[in-house]
Amino acid sequence: MSNIFSRILGSLSGAFSRQPTGSVVAIDFGASSVKAIQLRRERGRVLLETYGELATGPYVGMAVGQAVNLGVDKMAEVLIDLLREANVTATTGIISIPLRSSLLITVQIPAMSGVDLASAVPNEARRFIPVPISEVTLDWWLIPERQDESPAYDQKIPGKAKTNEVLIAAIHRDTFNLYQDLAKRLSLNVDTYEIETFSLIRSVLANDLSATAIVDFGAGTTKVAIVDYGVVRLSHTINRGAQDISLALSRSLAVSFDKAEEIKRQVGLVEEVSEQGEVKNIIDPIVEYIFEEIRRVMVDYQKKHQVAIDKVILLGGGSQLRGLPELAAKALEVKVEAGTPFDRMETPAFLDTVLKQAGPSFAVAIGLALRKLENLS
Repeated sequence: MSNIFSRILGSLSGAFSRQPTGSVVAIDFGASSVKAIQLRRERGRVLLETYGELATGPYVGMAVGQAVNLGVDKMAEVLIDLLREANVTATTGIISIPLRSSLLITVQIPAMSGVDLASAVPNEARRFIPVPISEVTLDWWLIPERQDESPAYDQKIPGKAKTNEVLIAAIHRDTFNLYQDLAKRLSLNVDTYEIETFSLIRSVLANDLSATAIVDFGAGTTKVAIVDYGVVRLSHTINRGAQDISLALSRSLAVSFDKAEEIKRQVGLVEEVSEQGEVKNIIDPIVEYIFEEIRRVMVDYQKKHQVAIDKVILLGGGSQLRGLPELAAKALEVKVEAGTPFDRMETPAFLDTVLKQAGPSFAVAIGLALRKLENLS
């Protein structure tokens, strides 16, 4: 059985002397843009060499910021342009697998030996996977119990068998074939793939064992991952994202999607009105719905495991909406902070402000690149 937790689980030209040997490039194909980042390790330090992002919408006649589905030909075209514009020189790479193209679930399975568990997991996975098991790459991981976690309620009931919590991940083989084809077209040596959730976590969490909710505001969806004791315990997708805000503004204000994107970025949740009219009242219902869903996920987890979630980390391009962190803290009643994944490496001091703003968008790419550097060390 393939181990998917090891296989899937603006340019800075002149900022550093170019040393392609030992450099890695990480590629993150999001719903509305593709990001690439090149890092290398030198004397124990991780150095940023270059990075870049291109919107995918214009490649199929859509606007910047709109979520689109690209075929492999268009994906290759976008990446060729991006790698050239960002002056990427690395030939060793790693690619993220979008959560929308994978399945990540946590299940309870009766406690058993490792051999028996290996047989039981595929049978359990069949309940959730809508295609034959033979068509997916499947892997699993036994989630260790927290030392301070209360036993599950049903395990306290006399006669109830003890159960283990297992994280199961599945990716359709067609998805692997697509990304392998893409790497071949780009002449990249890619032997490692990882579901984006794990890359996000690596980019912002080091040795923190407290329960944390990582929220990724994408264009088409908002993803929530609960990380507890350093382990992904829950993954949930909300079918609302930054694109929905722009679409609502476009309809309500009778402006183009491009103009709506501009208004969203300028006004956000801070100002009531813009030159075009009321904005906050249009945005609020969408954002409130997203945070209500996040709150529900957090409350359900805390009730089930009797563990308090200590903080929320905001990531993704949509998390840069003005006023969002303050609204999140109020809605979720917990500490909220913006992720700063570029802090995991050495960067030019003059780019501090730019990289702090860009960081949430590049979290997946950064986590990927860090994983690949770990493999090479």
